[in-house]
Amino acid sequence: MTISSHKLYGPKGIGGLYARRGVNITPIIYGGGARQLHPGTQNVASIAGFGEAVHLAQKNRKAESVRIKKLRDKLEKGIFKTIPKVVLNGHPVKRLPNSLNISILDIEGEAMLLHLDDKGIMVGTGSACNSESLEPSYVLTALGNPYEYIHGSIRFTLGKYTKDSHVNYVLKTLPGIVSKLRRISPINLKLERKEAISQPKAFVGGQTPHFLRKRQHKNK
Repeated sequence: MTISSHKLYGPKGIGGLYARRGVNITPIIYGGGARQLHPGTQNVASIAGFGEAVHLAQKNRKAESVRIKKLRDKLEKGIFKTIPKVVLNGHPVKRLPNSLNISILDIEGEAMLLHLDDKGIMVGTGSACNSESLEPSYVLTALGNPYEYIHGSIRFTLGKYTKDSHVNYVLKTLPGIVSKLRRISPINLKLERKEAISQPKAFVGGQTPHFLRKRQHKNK
């Protein structure tokens, strides 16, 4: 299991590896080094910074978890209240307090990401390590989610500097973006075409289609 320092607000470019005893690790880059796992001199300053970040995170973990969970729950309830056809991805209780992964149907997550970014709101469409990829999330795929759910998924991650005002801004901004994208969504247009084919306009309001009226008149 790997742990990234920057996820704990520590220095970038440093991390930790937890390996079970007896597991043989093959180096990615061969060379010198006391432990023969990585060549070059160890980055002592970053290691010390990482250690301090872990210490501070552990010290404030309980209080921050409670605070962030309240903000996450407020965000979740607000989204489900103001936007129809939204699905929660994952367990409703057994999850991290700082993460919210949802699928907004009839829209692609990539389109939402771009529009939210334009408004200064940063979200992801997959896991953080795969945020640059357009491939469907392998986690949501493994959960058995339908294709359209997976491609409409976005991930909100709250953190140390997230405030109540930030959540309010998202709740104020997101519904308008969803409404706009649904109007122009290829998925939505495809569904509308199917409905139009299955329900011809001539039958709207109980009126008999023109070609049937002619046929009925001839039979008389």
